Amino acid sequence: MTTNIPPTQRKVFYGWWIVATAVLFHALSGAAFGFTFGQYLLRIEHQFGWSRFAISSAFSGSQLFAGILSPAQGWLLDRFSPRAVCHMGIALSGLGFMALPQATTFPAFFLIIMVISVGFNLAGWLTLTTVITRWFRRRRALALGLSSTGIGLAGVLSTIIAWSLVTHGWHATAFGTGVAVIIIGLPLSQMLRGYPEEHGQLPDGVRLSPEDTMARLRVTRDAGDGDFTVGEAMRDRSFWYVSLGHGIAVISVFAVIVHLVPHLKEGYRWSEISAQAVLTLVTMTSIIGQVGGGFVGDRYNKARMAGIFTLGHALAMVLLALAPNGSVVVLAAMLHGLSWGARGPLMMSLRADYYGRRHFGQIAGYSNVIVMFGPLIGPPFASAMQDVFGNYQGAFLLIGVVVGIGSLFFFAARKPPVPERLRARAATEE
Repeated sequence: MTTNIPPTQRKVFYGWWIVATAVLFHALSGAAFGFTFGQYLLRIEHQFGWSRFAISSAFSGSQLFAGILSPAQGWLLDRFSPRAVCHMGIALSGLGFMALPQATTFPAFFLIIMVISVGFNLAGWLTLTTVITRWFRRRRALALGLSSTGIGLAGVLSTIIAWSLVTHGWHATAFGTGVAVIIIGLPLSQMLRGYPEEHGQLPDGVRLSPEDTMARLRVTRDAGDGDFTVGEAMRDRSFWYVSLGHGIAVISVFAVIVHLVPHLKEGYRWSEISAQAVLTLVTMTSIIGQVGGGFVGDRYNKARMAGIFTLGHALAMVLLALAPNGSVVVLAAMLHGLSWGARGPLMMSLRADYYGRRHFGQIAGYSNVIVMFGPLIGPPFASAMQDVFGNYQGAFLLIGVVVGIGSLFFFAARKPPVPERLRARAATEE
């Protein structure tokens, strides 16, 4: 048994330090890329004259490509140090941003956006949640919820990027962002660890006598949590229900991230800063939702709660489409943020509760391929509707209806029984 956790950090369960690290990583990637792409979109469209649909498709295509690579990422996470995977992602995203100002043709722009997206995925959601699910069991939803507050913090930090875009232009801002990603991201990634058992600890920081602790450490990873193999998980219908529900829900998330600022600027004649402030409000209220979602997720049926919060997404999109005034826009933004934040920590926690820790990286990676169709569909669909009708109302309304229907997948999900091979092994041991 080896450990390289600093002695000063052993007084606090190290899993909470990993949660804090995830908060900062989510804040860094969200502020640099996710929440400010809408602002980049407006400037790149103005400079090069490329269609909004094409630019949005580059963003969505990059998300899909990163999603397709998720099973390979999960395989890497299940076999190698998460730090190594994170280092690779930081390097790709940082260098990609530094190269972005040199993209003067659409193919070059598309390729660089692909590199940035893959990088942030390697250093982002799947990697961070995989590590956290290994370090927590009983308080898993809360840990994931707290880690996700970094997404809300990203919305606050995105105002700095927005200011830089207005003041210094997108070329200088992109290059500076790449430098910041590398300088901040590489030291942060040193905080990530594999399994708690590898460092003389147990999930949730469970404290036992020295003899009991060593016995638990010897068997915990081998016994697992009734761990499913990838094939067993994919043969379970709830794997598909959760994946489809998650993917449909994020259609609304990415449509809002990319198009809320243009929607308010062009449809309501709001200033760019005011429109960005509403997007910031979405992310700030998501922090409340993330903590609340983690709290209720550890106490109530996670799938049912996820379905309820997805309905919140749907209602928010309908309100954004039909809002008669700014007050309703603000109300819809807050509802969307709360729903997004509360649903978020339940997604990975559900998968870990259903299928265990040992193969979680690969199982979540395969599920992520399905989920990534949400980012693929949402922004281009909204762009296409805007190109045809000159506004986003129809797109937001239809997305709301689809997301509402998608909530039914969560209500249908059930925790699967223990795999037959494990029941047979248990019977043999008895």
